[in-house]
Amino acid sequence: MYRTELTGKDFEFLITPGNIEIKPEDFDTLMTPDYTSWKKESKKDRIWYQVGKDEFSYSREPRGIRMSFNRTMRFEKARKIVEEVEVKLKAYTGIEIEVLVVYTENDQ
Repeated sequence: MYRTELTGKDFEFLITPGNIEIKPEDFDTLMTPDYTSWKKESKKDRIWYQVGKDEFSYSREPRGIRMSFNRTMRFEKARKIVEEVEVKLKAYTGIEIEVLVVYTENDQ
């Protein structure tokens, strides 16, 4: 499948390395896009960030920070958000940040 046809049900991103330290008060500013408005919402025991009609969420794991999406978010929109997050994290931490695409088959 060509990447532009992928939606949030098909992929997640893993932001590495696993030892990224983010102060809680800086998290929302660093992990959301500046190019558009967003809303923060708590549901299903997770924090979701809404951008337009789409949503994304984060979870920590040993290898890094996993970024998950609602089923219908297009790959290009998600990629644009995570690329901005990558730049902000690199400036904030001073360490090299790598974003990996993780292909999934899970319903979200």
